[in-house]
Amino acid sequence: MAPATKKRRTEIEKEDEEAEAKATIGGLSSEEEAEAISKEDDVGGRTFEAKSKKRKTPQHPSSEQEKAQAVSESYESKSSVFRMETEELLSELRVDYRKRMAPVEKMLHRLKNIIDEIPRKTDATIDEVEGEMRERKIHIPFPEPRPGADIKYKFSYEKPAYMNIAGSYALKTVAKQHEGFAIDLILQMPPTIFQGKDYLNHRYFHKRAYYLATIARAVQDSELDLQLSYADLHDDPLRPIIVAAPSSGSETDFTASKCLIRIIPAVSKNTFSVSKLCPDRNAVRPLSERDTASCSLPPTPRYNSSILADTTYFEHLAQLHEASSEAKAFKDACLLGRTWLKQRGFSSNINQGGFGHAEWSILMSLLLKGGGSKGSSVLVKGYSNYQMFKAMLQFLATRDLITNPLLFDVESESVRWPNGPNVFDGKIGLNILFKMTEWGYRLLKHEAEITLKLLSDPVIDHFEEVFLYKLDDPCLKFDALAYIPISECLNKDNGPNPLLSFSQKLYDMLSTGLTDRAKLIHLTLPFTSAQSIRVGGINLSPAPTRQIIAGLLLDAAQCNRAVDHGPPAGHKDGASYRVFWGDKAELRRFKDGSILESVVWGTKDLKQSIPNQIIQYLVIKNFGDEIGSCVKFIGDEYASAVGGGGAGLFQPTMAAFEKLVEELRNLEGLPLAIRQVSPAAPALRYSSVEVPLFSSGQLMQPADVVVQFESSGRWPDDLIAIQKTKIAFLLKMSELLEKAGVVTRIGLENIDYPAMNSAFLEVVCCEGSAFRIRIYHDREQTLLERQLLNKDILGKKRDEITAALSEHRRRFIIGPLHAQEVQKLSHRFPALSPSIRLLKKWFQAHLLSREISEELAELMTIRTFVATSPPPNSVMSGFLRTLHFISLWDWRAEPAIIGTVAKSTLETFDAIRRSDPAMNRHVMVIPTEYDPTGTTFTEFGPRKVVAARVTALARSAVGASFKNMFISSTKDYDFVIHIDPKYTLPGIRSKGSKFKNLQKTGIAPQDIAKLGLNIPETFVNELNGIYGDTIIFFTDGNIIAGLWNPSSVSGRRWKVNIPYSTIPQTRGSDENVLVLNKKSILNEISRLGGEILAKIEIIKQ
Repeated sequence: MAPATKKRRTEIEKEDEEAEAKATIGGLSSEEEAEAISKEDDVGGRTFEAKSKKRKTPQHPSSEQEKAQAVSESYESKSSVFRMETEELLSELRVDYRKRMAPVEKMLHRLKNIIDEIPRKTDATIDEVEGEMRERKIHIPFPEPRPGADIKYKFSYEKPAYMNIAGSYALKTVAKQHEGFAIDLILQMPPTIFQGKDYLNHRYFHKRAYYLATIARAVQDSELDLQLSYADLHDDPLRPIIVAAPSSGSETDFTASKCLIRIIPAVSKNTFSVSKLCPDRNAVRPLSERDTASCSLPPTPRYNSSILADTTYFEHLAQLHEASSEAKAFKDACLLGRTWLKQRGFSSNINQGGFGHAEWSILMSLLLKGGGSKGSSVLVKGYSNYQMFKAMLQFLATRDLITNPLLFDVESESVRWPNGPNVFDGKIGLNILFKMTEWGYRLLKHEAEITLKLLSDPVIDHFEEVFLYKLDDPCLKFDALAYIPISECLNKDNGPNPLLSFSQKLYDMLSTGLTDRAKLIHLTLPFTSAQSIRVGGINLSPAPTRQIIAGLLLDAAQCNRAVDHGPPAGHKDGASYRVFWGDKAELRRFKDGSILESVVWGTKDLKQSIPNQIIQYLVIKNFGDEIGSCVKFIGDEYASAVGGGGAGLFQPTMAAFEKLVEELRNLEGLPLAIRQVSPAAPALRYSSVEVPLFSSGQLMQPADVVVQFESSGRWPDDLIAIQKTKIAFLLKMSELLEKAGVVTRIGLENIDYPAMNSAFLEVVCCEGSAFRIRIYHDREQTLLERQLLNKDILGKKRDEITAALSEHRRRFIIGPLHAQEVQKLSHRFPALSPSIRLLKKWFQAHLLSREISEELAELMTIRTFVATSPPPNSVMSGFLRTLHFISLWDWRAEPAIIGTVAKSTLETFDAIRRSDPAMNRHVMVIPTEYDPTGTTFTEFGPRKVVAARVTALARSAVGASFKNMFISSTKDYDFVIHIDPKYTLPGIRSKGSKFKNLQKTGIAPQDIAKLGLNIPETFVNELNGIYGDTIIFFTDGNIIAGLWNPSSVSGRRWKVNIPYSTIPQTRGSDENVLVLNKKSILNEISRLGGEILAKIEIIKQ
């Protein structure tokens, strides 16, 4: 479903801003629950891949009263917008039943007539029914175990006692969706075809399967042109149904209705005794123990519930109709719940959590009657649709239905449900969440907590993330994934649902083994395939993949722990600990004197994380080498691509920086004392693609450092004089450092721009670390701003002053603040540093690193960590969520806000777009607390065409394999310049040294001369200075790709001073038209490059 149009959203915002009267907050103040929800009213929320939008409160109000006023106004503004967005969404979701459903209702009537005319058949043996169906080539969908040839019970068919539509179609809560929906035709089988003990040992399900096959045969033999297949209802193998799909072009075609018809057998609630099907009763007895009392056998709660579920269709329909008549917003709240669940991958199918629209609706109807403290209702009938939706999320998020089950109309409080949530309806004797597993429920609760947190945001509207964005991709949802084969294991289980039994064993094993390393473990089971109703027919859907996907949400602080501590030596739990861990368990003595059972994991293997080591070991130990060796892990390859570590990899570099700071502060003889030394390079904030000093003898690229001296009135009050003073300071620092045995050299920059910083000092330490020191003087900004206020300065001079001010703020003010923020967040989020580095590597692979500054890539990743919940705890989730955000970010209309910034930031963004609607200067805007305008690191890139390419590449990368993400094609470029490998940027290795202080590390003088030299980058900058208006250049350091500027390619009339090489047009009648001389320009580039170029490849003529 597409979000509301930007035009519509703008209209909503304008209406909200222009409203003079504040919107009243809905709710019933007489009720506690109503009051709690009413205080929050209709506001929105969003999850991790989202657009930051709408209005923010001022960051620094002058008083607490003004702050409260600002929050209140922003809150009401957001509330109004969210309410209107919700109503627009509901209008898009609702189905026009009269217009769209006429063809399918006609088909339903014809189906009813065919079923009513099926002849009665009684007391047939198993041989008779199988022979009858075999003759008609109809498959009977008997569940396992199939009935044996020696069974004594008989099979019968009689006309359904009652037939009607149930489910969301009957309730009118169907939602428009791309894949369509299903209409449930319920056939209530007459009780006369069953016996009192048919609930035992699958007898009911066998008779039900024959009843279903009889209907399939009749519909197949009719004139209706339908595609029929069997499917397991909600992935329950005990309850097959018939799925009838339209046949395109037939007389009875209802394809336009975009729906399927599901024919579902049911029974009345009086057919079997509910008390005999309670969760604590056994209904599947071994052949040798069929006369044994059921209490001596283990209970079969899921089997019992599958029978009881067939008795509830019309009971629940009446219950939902009653709820919708009492609460006007009930149906709309159901639609909102359906949308929220679907976007997160939940449905009523066991393999998709077992909690879908049906369970949401039934639970809501129950909570309208009770579930609260002292028997009060959780939901209030007067709630709006949003209030009811949010109250449902609040219930799911805050109440643990496993440890604190919800019981209705139950005399005994001891109704228990194993390994899952329990909402027990005593009237029907059924836990309505019987299809949910513990892992499915934990994930549902987790998603409810996330959404509730976002809906409670008093400022930002998160509407898109709550309802519009698809958030069911496991790679985006989890930090690590393991694909575990199951084919051989299921053959060893003869239970009613072997797959579910195996999954429960696997879940218990992983929960015990991973302990607190994983905050959440979720298992995704394989889907069941639709079966043909014909004997020997081809299945209508592909066979399921026989593997379980284990998704982990990791605890960043614990997941990489090398040692697990067990019980002390001699403890009673020691034996079970050793049995669980096998040969891995060992007794170890620790520094505090304790002797504990322990398990130690390897930390040197960068190819496999410790959680994945644990999973593989446990699978091999419990299920064998054949399965364990086939376990496939997703996630480790992302970490391995950047060295497998986080900020710790930069420890040698940070130690070298701290040593430099100490040496600078200890210098004696400087005119002024050093006030502050600030890092300002990616290598000093854990975010450079290559880790400095990672290899012995490697000389790192110089890392920028900003030095600020104490204030003094002796500084000159002239920009040029300040630059000369800086040079004097740097020369003095160089002299003093050389005396201390440190290699230094002075460098000049911006020679043609006297208002800019003109010098730096490079410092090379003995261990290979290198730093580039610049001096910051706060008076420069004041002087530059003063010159800009001078209206007599015009043209090129004003442009130079503007560029100098921008450069000063980026290099000396915002840059160091950004470095400090990245440093701080890298310690807070261990996965941030490698995620940033991998994103930069991705930009580099696609030749975009020149357009996307390092700071911009860092900000994109930081936003993923600080603006989403929960934050990523692995490189995979951090990197992929960032790509997902980039793919969804509409940078044309919205800034990507990080943290809490002032409301004026939004106004600034609007002003930027108004002043530059073509986005020639500022394309992407990412405001932060230290850079409220959000343009410091995007002023010189990316250009609009590049930003569009970034978005397109991110969209194609999400969902692609890791290997394919980093493969870039050059076919979209016009030409490619190949750099000779000798002139690319390899690590500089030692070749001997004459310098005494460098002999130990082997860093040669010629390496010092090459310090900071990047030939490809220098060459690209030179080309851009010459041909920047004609060609857009892209590079990864090995090749330079070019795109001809469309405005230059098109022909133009002859005039003086055309800024690029041209030739007369050779085609057409107008000889006065000049076109770009591409061949000449490429020849010029070849001459400029000389020996550093291997070749120039022309892609497009």
